[in-house]
Amino acid sequence: MVKKIFKTFFYLLVTASIFLLLGLAIEANKARVSNSFTVNVDHSCGNFFVEAEQIKNDVFANFDTLTRQKLSNINLSKIENFITGMIYVKTAEVYTTIDGKIKADVIQRKPLARIINKHGHSFYIDTDGRLMPLSRDFTARVIIVTGKTDLKYTPLVDLTETPGDDINKQDAKLLKDIYKLVKYIDSHPLWGVYIDQIAVTSTGDFELIPKSGSHVIEFGSTKRMEQKFNKLLVFYDHGLTKIGWNKYSRIKLKYRNQVVCVNQ
Repeated sequence: MVKKIFKTFFYLLVTASIFLLLGLAIEANKARVSNSFTVNVDHSCGNFFVEAEQIKNDVFANFDTLTRQKLSNINLSKIENFITGMIYVKTAEVYTTIDGKIKADVIQRKPLARIINKHGHSFYIDTDGRLMPLSRDFTARVIIVTGKTDLKYTPLVDLTETPGDDINKQDAKLLKDIYKLVKYIDSHPLWGVYIDQIAVTSTGDFELIPKSGSHVIEFGSTKRMEQKFNKLLVFYDHGLTKIGWNKYSRIKLKYRNQVVCVNQ
């Protein structure tokens, strides 16, 4: 019994000591003076919309100096929200280290497609279904979407949600269809490297243009999208690989249960 009581008391003492040391460490860290601010931008996706030095300069331009201040006096959440609010930033995490450094880890937004409307104006759709403007410093290599549309960049549009007053229903539907189609293409191991461009016809249908440019694929709408791609894959495997990729100029997938090929 005494041994059990002693064991319990020992564990309680160890736990209390750990919390005490943790508390002292936190208080000591708060009293520390910041000595540097560094930014790390994740470029693993191959995009360079923002650079670490650019973010650092913007932070310094909008906040008091982050060096030679007590860490307890620096509002990390405010800095984090400021960086996250930058147009090309997806997420940001700002934190301090035990040796008094302030660090920011930044992940960029990733575009899926670049839309060029009939007036020549361009913008991107990103992986989260939000619109993003072009950058003066960097151009992403993504699927190009062209056609006779009046689509334009609207910063508050989120294609995963019900459209608000910032965009009319017709444009919202077309953008949602483009996002659905491009997202599927990008996620597929074959179509992601094979399809180079999408054209929107005057009737709102889609035409896919492969990187080879050997033919145009009349895809139609996004209805039965996966079935159409499966049908195209079967046709490639059992048709064009035997008769030649330049045999037809147009391949039509719009019709149910058949593939129609024509030369023009």
